[in-house]
Amino acid sequence: MWRSISLRNRLNLIFGSLLALGLVVDVSRILVEASARARAETQNAMRLTKEFVVTTLDRLQDASEPERAIETLLANLENVRHVRVGVGEPSYASAIVLAASNGSTAPLWFRALVNAPNEVVSIPIVFNDRRMNSIVIVADSSDVVDNAWGGARDAALTGALLAVAAMAATNLLVGRALKPLDAAGAALARLEAGDYSARARVGGPPEIVSLNTRINSLAGALSFLERANAELMERAVDAHDQERRVIAHELHDEFGPHLFALRASAAVLTKKLDGLPEARAAAAAIASQVEALQNQNRRILADLRPAALEELGLVDALGALIAHWRRAEPAVALSLDVDPRAGSLGERASQMAYRFVQEALTNAFRHAGATRIEASLRFEDGTSPDALHDPGLAGLVIRVADNGRGLEGEASGGMGLSGMRDRVRMLGGETFVLSPAGGGLAVEARFGATEAAGGREKRAGAIAGGRGNIPESSG
Repeated sequence: MWRSISLRNRLNLIFGSLLALGLVVDVSRILVEASARARAETQNAMRLTKEFVVTTLDRLQDASEPERAIETLLANLENVRHVRVGVGEPSYASAIVLAASNGSTAPLWFRALVNAPNEVVSIPIVFNDRRMNSIVIVADSSDVVDNAWGGARDAALTGALLAVAAMAATNLLVGRALKPLDAAGAALARLEAGDYSARARVGGPPEIVSLNTRINSLAGALSFLERANAELMERAVDAHDQERRVIAHELHDEFGPHLFALRASAAVLTKKLDGLPEARAAAAAIASQVEALQNQNRRILADLRPAALEELGLVDALGALIAHWRRAEPAVALSLDVDPRAGSLGERASQMAYRFVQEALTNAFRHAGATRIEASLRFEDGTSPDALHDPGLAGLVIRVADNGRGLEGEASGGMGLSGMRDRVRMLGGETFVLSPAGGGLAVEARFGATEAAGGREKRAGAIAGGRGNIPESSG
């Protein structure tokens, strides 16, 4: 629990505890002194009063009016401190004690802590061998207790005022001392969010100056690593694209002609084997298998180098891709919504968008078990082109959503969209995997967005071995 308390509150607790301890010690001292003083003064007062009453009663044995003499005696004892005197039976002492308590300003619990003596002395009044009554003397330490109570109350009030003043001063001084840490915290928050241009203002005590300097050094190192990583990623993607082009070239220019020649030779062989039915059937089977290889070769070429993207542009190429999937999967309702402005994207951005939709659709058809898939490319307002390699990408949102099984019970897969996430990041965007409120799964790529995509829908957590080629959320 102590770890969860802020430094300011810790100091307040420490100062408050010290002041409370000091107050307890001071009040304890007052109580000890008051108890000793009350005991000493009341004992002396009781002794002197008792001697005075006994002496006076001896002198009054021959008095003509004993009652008046007793009244005069009591009147002389009214102003004596630390004792109370009355005439009556010994039981009358309780009434005297009650009167003393009612006249005291100290509460009962404080009087009990002082533990003042409660001595009671009863002296019989005898005149001419006739007992008239008794003089009751009761120890009364109200003056001492009241003085001690006043001192303890003043000490408590002073301690409370000191505690308030100390806490106020602590809050002010600690607040000023820790203010530079706010800049450090803000800089760290920006670094955590991926803004490596953040820097903490260097100022304040030497320890905080050292801390902020190290934070700035860390930010500089992270910024350098981000640039180096972006350059490395860009070279890797370029090398990957170049490798795709080389493989596509080999398949098209080298492997393709051989397949064509094999198919033509199989057709010629089939015609020349009219009299040999079994041989003719074998030649026809070879021709069919070569045709299947040609079709497979064309599909591989389309994946490696989408000719439609180069020939038709992004918008029409995506339309052709959707038409292909509609023919291949007629049972699935497939829709596409593309903003016409997407057609003005650069070559690398267009290839990224096409590949993103292509991979997302492939995953949805292979693993989702969906009956409806929606793909869209749209532009949102209120976005920033900062950190985007292509300003035309600002506000672009690429989304492929389905109503399938979502993230539960999916098989693990290969690179797929994980590679596309790197392409999106290389161009300054972010990739999100979302769980829409209606179920299923949605994959988004956002560029220049001012808010995370998870604000409107529940974002999926980290996906380890999730659906097919789907990556974990990078947001």
